[in-house]
Amino acid sequence: MAESHPTGPVRITTDAFPERSRLELWREIYGRNIVNVDIKPLDDGPFHASVAFHALPGLGVAVGSRSDASYIVQKRGAAKAQDQVLLTLPTRGHAHMEQLGREYSGRPGSAILVSGAEPGAATLRGDGAFITLAFPRAALQGLMPDLGAALMRPIPEGNQALRLLINYLGLLNSFDGALDSALARAFSTHVLDLTALALGAGGEAREIARARGAKAAWRRAIVAEIDAGAQAPDASAAAIARKLGISERYLRAILEETGATFSELLLERRLALAWRRLNDPRARHQKIVEIALSAGFSDLSYFNRSFRGRFGETPTSARAGACGDPPPARRGTSV
Repeated sequence: MAESHPTGPVRITTDAFPERSRLELWREIYGRNIVNVDIKPLDDGPFHASVAFHALPGLGVAVGSRSDASYIVQKRGAAKAQDQVLLTLPTRGHAHMEQLGREYSGRPGSAILVSGAEPGAATLRGDGAFITLAFPRAALQGLMPDLGAALMRPIPEGNQALRLLINYLGLLNSFDGALDSALARAFSTHVLDLTALALGAGGEAREIARARGAKAAWRRAIVAEIDAGAQAPDASAAAIARKLGISERYLRAILEETGATFSELLLERRLALAWRRLNDPRARHQKIVEIALSAGFSDLSYFNRSFRGRFGETPTSARAGACGDPPPARRGTSV
């Protein structure tokens, strides 16, 4: 059995505290004992906060939300901190950061890199939410020797690598337990690479990061777009490439590395969608041709041939069998 690395989230929330003691307990448990910050609410309204921590090899991920407040790292707190750098990404509300004599104001989709060992302040307004990534300084510095120059330098919303990184972090929502150690290491490496690219890594480090991390994230983004648009009859590699801002040639090359072409992946998704609808009691009133059309097929004879070739039976017999989920995808089309 493969070795496991515990990556399931550890959650802490003020919802678990008595209402009248939420701020006091949050300051003590989270502020003083976990992140070494002082917490100052910005209004007199009810205080709330929630954070889920994911621990992976060489990477910590905190996903949370909170009412309007400033989280302040004093010199005494910075002195206790590990030698880490933190990438903060606001996902809701408006963020303001102060550190090293510089300031940053950011909206969702942007990001800022800060030092975990320097005093500073992070303010979040508008019932804000955030993702914070924590890296050992040495790990990121291996890809960015001039890491100090990247501190407190805003990464704008339009940064392509940052958009990929945010998309890739969505994978954590798929896991609520433990990841295989190899998968956990791969995930951490890809996040590190995408972070370096978003920060502007250059030269050989950029090529290493692009080869390792960017391709994995692009692959996930492409497959997500195929899944989301499979039922559209005009779904195409060209349209998805335009939407993602990459060339169609690059899109096809990334997919071919998985052993499946764009057409094979699209067909697999459409056939799986048709199978599920044929077995859905709520779709019993629909004719097979209607189900084929709703799954993205425009030619009924092609649908019938493809369905029999994939599942070894006709759509009519599959509906009569009511077999639930489709059989596992063929190798290469389950990306």
